Amino acid sequence: MKKFTLGCEQNHEFEGWFADAESIRQQISQGLLDCPYCGSTQLEKRLSAPHLSTPKTKARIAAQQHNAPAADPAGAPPAATPPATAPSSAPASGQTTLSPPAGDGAAALRMAVRALQQKIKTEFTDVGDKFADEARKMHDGDTEQQNIYGTCTPDEQRELAEDGIEVLPLPDLPPEH
Repeated sequence: MKKFTLGCEQNHEFEGWFADAESIRQQISQGLLDCPYCGSTQLEKRLSAPHLSTPKTKARIAAQQHNAPAADPAGAPPAATPPATAPSSAPASGQTTLSPPAGDGAAALRMAVRALQQKIKTEFTDVGDKFADEARKMHDGDTEQQNIYGTCTPDEQRELAEDGIEVLPLPDLPPEH
């Protein structure tokens, strides 16, 4: 296996392990690879430095690992979870997309957001575009408290916040391949 650097038209760079350069070309042409930052499938193989395992590089890597802090090696923040007291979560329509930081932490952050979205979809009730109305009914005590998700406009989201109703907009992510 060889490590190659790839890039997309947005100038995002990332690395991947492949059997050889031909397997990269084949997977790119079939649309099997995508950018972990923006989801683009318009990729190209970029100039890559060879990764050789020599006694000198092994010693350098061991020294870096020994001196590294005990924090998360990917540098990713912990996955955000909705507060237990807030019964509602909603992606606002027109929500700006997540612009992850450069580095290995971006993939971990994207995975954490995807896991949070999946948890919400399986454990919360989808109320669709009636989210603002349902959240307001629960807040006013007209309906039973429950965890819901759906969509609302930025104006509806602002009005909910002004009324003291907490919502958590979720970022949109590129599709997974």
